[in-house]
Amino acid sequence: METPGFIASGNNELFSFYHEPDAPNGKPAFVLSHAFGEEKLWSHRVFVSLARQLAGLGHPVLRFDYAGTGDSGGTLRDSSIASHQSDLGAAVRWLRQKVGPARAVGLIGLRLGATVAALLAEVARDSEEITGPLILWDPITDGEAYVQELLRSHLSTQLAVYGRVVEGRDSLRDRIRRGECVNLDGYELAAGLHDSCAVKELLPRSAKLFQGPCLVVQIAPPANAKPRADLQELARAYPHGTFIQATEEPFWKEIRAYYGHAPNLEGSTLNWLKGVLADG
Repeated sequence: METPGFIASGNNELFSFYHEPDAPNGKPAFVLSHAFGEEKLWSHRVFVSLARQLAGLGHPVLRFDYAGTGDSGGTLRDSSIASHQSDLGAAVRWLRQKVGPARAVGLIGLRLGATVAALLAEVARDSEEITGPLILWDPITDGEAYVQELLRSHLSTQLAVYGRVVEGRDSLRDRIRRGECVNLDGYELAAGLHDSCAVKELLPRSAKLFQGPCLVVQIAPPANAKPRADLQELARAYPHGTFIQATEEPFWKEIRAYYGHAPNLEGSTLNWLKGVLADG
């Protein structure tokens, strides 16, 4: 069964979908943490596919929209890394109450959603809320480079509309610092999210406190198959971390190929999870 609903997070209501397995068992439950902006839009079908596959294997799964996105309340003007962690924490607590205290609850995140999941796993490690596996799909480690990438999309829009760049990245960032918002393909980037993201080591690669099994996945097409040092170092920082590569196109972008699901990524993730559960 797939049941829509809302989850309270501060003053906001977060739209959610709960994927309930047909056959009850003791397998870990998962909360899915989506990417930001247009990346959430383009990767939506892959997340739905993953949730359904997990539920088919007996894992309860919760998908939700962060405040200010999708069908959730709130506004992106008020968003930050901290507010995203708060929303994800509220989703974890909802799922924990749904599945009961005996079942482990883990996190699966993509891009910025993976970074938020990793950061929450660090601060929530003693609360017994996140006791299941942590799965990070192509997490953002360099926040400054990520923000530059986001602003580049605004420049591309200017080129498409005006035939030239009429406002550069420095000017856009000045506007954000003055309290204005910059529109990124329909998504507002304000100071809260900009400033909390624009950190060189957004996800530090130093030793991690999270003690559970962790999977760090580099997603790249065959032409870019060289292992990324930052993700390898991140995986090594976890006491029980694993790094793998999955050959896929960047389905979180507007690309020529339609991605209803990501078979290599989903398959390698589920194989790793199967091994973790067998060892446990």
